[in-house]
Amino acid sequence: MDCELDVGRSALLTDLAMCINYYRLFSPGLYCCVHATVQLDDEIRFRPGVTVMVNHGALKQCNPEPDYDCFRGPPNFVLDVFPGNDLLDYEHRRACFERSGVIEYVAVRDTDPVEWIWNRRTDGRFSVVETAGSELIMSTALPGLWIPADALRHRDWWAIMAAIARGVSRVGHHDLMETIWKPGKNRS
Repeated sequence: MDCELDVGRSALLTDLAMCINYYRLFSPGLYCCVHATVQLDDEIRFRPGVTVMVNHGALKQCNPEPDYDCFRGPPNFVLDVFPGNDLLDYEHRRACFERSGVIEYVAVRDTDPVEWIWNRRTDGRFSVVETAGSELIMSTALPGLWIPADALRHRDWWAIMAAIARGVSRVGHHDLMETIWKPGKNRS
């Protein structure tokens, strides 16, 4: 599952990565990578669809290897795209990401409309974030990454980017930036 994508999943991953990278453009101090290798521990290694990690400050959870071969440790945010009819090794990946300390893991299914499972770490365990159609998915790993559920469902990338532009103007995103650029600051 790590890199074998058909055209539909590749296009969906590209569009999602574009939206997440749009968020990163407002967030200096983050890495946002497509199909970067992540070494969670000595034995578990994945190539998720999209990986986002905080690169500086108190919320940094992983490091790029000196030769930039891979990230070592849990990224803050991971997203994978799965075929519409099969979640393949989703449960195994979810368990590994949960155990290692990833804050949010999103599994997106290439269906029409798009379906997803948004996992958020709470008290050391993943719980699924349920979102009604008209609600915003508001990331905790990446404050200000706001995604309207209806826009995601219907692949309305412009609406998602408009929500992100609004989200990064809010206090949560400013607090995240403070932890990155001011040593010793913690996010409230």
